Parts: sequence; C-alpha cells; structure tokens
Amino acid sequence: MHEEGGGTALHARVRAALPGVLAPVLACALALCGLSAWVAAGAAGGPARIAVADGRVFLAYGGKAETAAFFRITNSGESGDELLSVSSPDADDVMLSRTVERAGNVESMRMVQSAAVPARSVVRMTPEGLDVMLRPTRPLRLGDEVPFVLRFRHAGAVAVRAEVVRPGS
Repeated sequence: MHEEGGGTALHARVRAALPGVLAPVLACALALCGLSAWVAAGAAGGPARIAVADGRVFLAYGGKAETAAFFRITNSGESGDELLSVSSPDADDVMLSRTVERAGNVESMRMVQSAAVPARSVVRMTPEGLDVMLRPTRPLRLGDEVPFVLRFRHAGAVAVRAEVVRPGS
C-alpha cells in the first residue's frame, strides 16, 4: 500500500507541474514549426543574387587618357553583398571612386576600397557618385565594347561588357 500511496503522490505532483511545463514546450514547438515554414518558403536569409547591366564607358576627350565606367548593380537576394574590385584586360589602373562634397560646396573624387550592395536594392553608378576610373590600354571609339570583371565578396566574379558612349549620354 505504501508504494501505491507514494506513486499517487508523485503522480499528483507531476499533474500539478504539467501545465507549467507544457506551455513553454508548446511555444517552442510552434516557433519551430513557424521557422521551418519560413525557411521552406525561401524567406529566410537567402544569399545575395547579383546582376550587373547597363555598362557604359565615357569616351575620353580633351587629350585625356583617363575615363570612367558606370554600371547598374542589382541585388535581388535576401543578403547584402560588397563590390570589392573591378578589372579589365583593356585598361590599366582600374579603381573604384566616389565623388564627395567638401567644404565650400566643392566636389572631389576619392578612391574607395569597396562599395556596399544592400539586399533587394539597385546601385546605379553615376558621374556624381560611385564610378570606375580607368586608363584604357588603347584609344577607344564610340560603340566599342570594353570587357570588365566585377568581384563581389559573396557573389564572386561577374563578367560584363560596357559600351563606349559620349559623356552625358
């Protein structure tokens, strides 16, 4: 009899504690189901998906050898990425630069090591902002195409061609 009575007391204690234990267990189970559905639907932190288009290189003028190139970088992914470098077999001294405003409303160019490409965004290079400075290895003519490779931290290398256009077009 003593064993049964002890067992009954144990069962009573377990039954009394059960609601306090079940609530967190059920909450964790529901959270796990919700997270699993979120991941299965593809909404959980997917990688950066980079596309580069609309490449343009300004035709050098005024006896200058240096010019600039511009691209539209689209990241349709769930994670941000970073443009680390740009290169071209048809150019020397290829580097990222950004136009910055200084005191007295004066603009100047500053070389930059990289450029952020946030998730679900478009980065448009322009003469007034981010661009690629380069010195072509040969004289460029209108309509020429110049190959480039843009290297991103996560997306890797993206090859693209840029058409030589008149500045301002």
